Amino acid sequence: MSAPLSTSSSDGTEFTIVALSYRGYWTSSGRATQSGIELDAQAFLDWVSETYTAPETDLEVILWGHSLGSAIASSATATYLSRHHGDQSSVSKGGTHLPVNIAGLILEAPSSSIKDMLISLYPQKWLPYRYLWPFSWNHWSCTTAMERIARWRDQNEEQSDAIIQRVKSGAPMLPRSRHNCISLESFRSPPPILLLSAESDEVIPPHVADGLESDGKRLKLELERKDVRGALHTEAPVKVDGREALVNFIFRCTSERARVA
Repeated sequence: MSAPLSTSSSDGTEFTIVALSYRGYWTSSGRATQSGIELDAQAFLDWVSETYTAPETDLEVILWGHSLGSAIASSATATYLSRHHGDQSSVSKGGTHLPVNIAGLILEAPSSSIKDMLISLYPQKWLPYRYLWPFSWNHWSCTTAMERIARWRDQNEEQSDAIIQRVKSGAPMLPRSRHNCISLESFRSPPPILLLSAESDEVIPPHVADGLESDGKRLKLELERKDVRGALHTEAPVKVDGREALVNFIFRCTSERARVA
């Protein structure tokens, strides 16, 4: 991915790919739990802000999750937006930099939930595994995360409308503080979502992407879908049309956000 991004960028934009090693994975210590991984994701975004924020630099982040990781990425997006809801001018917790601007969300070969994954992996009703989802140690759901993102959008719009009404009425604005620093310039709409589905996915059935696309439209989120022909569960980014869809989405997200900002 880094090669087509670097060769296609003609405006001096720099792209950096950063991967998070959650607790219990790769060289990270600890034991993987849903709450722990969610904390790691937020700490990661704070670290990105502190590490890559620089003067005269517009830092934008596109979160990318694959399979179950798509649920983690969407949940991390919803949580981060809520953490900094109406507080875009405040510093990140424990740091001295502005919160990062999440410019896009990529859900590659996404899973809707652990329950749906177990049912798709073990469709035979006589197998016990499909019934064990209540005992899973994680209960991530892309649909739930998208619903949280939509609620954040609605709440943010309400607060922005309230500010506009105060300005029009000539009422004095509330004193700015760390917990009250909403401004018209601080409003950010939810990031656009790319649903990258592998057409020949041997793990996630096609109806999962159908359901997520339907949920996104119901919630009026900006969502586009690309079904990558002939791609298995891990092949969507390496197929030509899948790679093109990814690169085009990334450029579109960053360029459009730059114009809005």
